[in-house]
Amino acid sequence: MSYQLEFCKKCVNKSFSSSQGIVCGLTNEKPTFTNTCPDFVKDDKEEKRIKEREAAMVAGDYVDESGNSVSPWRTALSIIIFILVMIRIAVRCSRY
Repeated sequence: MSYQLEFCKKCVNKSFSSSQGIVCGLTNEKPTFTNTCPDFVKDDKEEKRIKEREAAMVAGDYVDESGNSVSPWRTALSIIIFILVMIRIAVRCSRY
C-alpha cells in the first residue's frame, strides 16, 4: 500500500479524505493498482516540492508544512517567545 500511496502523492488526480487519508480523486477510494495506475497524470509541481523537502531533510534543515526551509534561529525565537508568554500568564494568575 505504501508504494501506491507514494505513486498517488505525485498524481494530479489525488484527493484527501479525512477518514482514509490520500485517495484517488476519480474513485474516492484507496489505490488498488498493483504496478502502475492507468489514470496516473504526473503533477510536476508536487513532485518538485517532494524532492526539495527530501533534500532539505537530508541537509538537516528545518522544513515547514509547505516545504519551505525554516531558519533554526526562527524556531529558537518562537520557543523563547512561547516560554515568556507562559511565564507572564503564570505571574498574572498567581496575583489573584
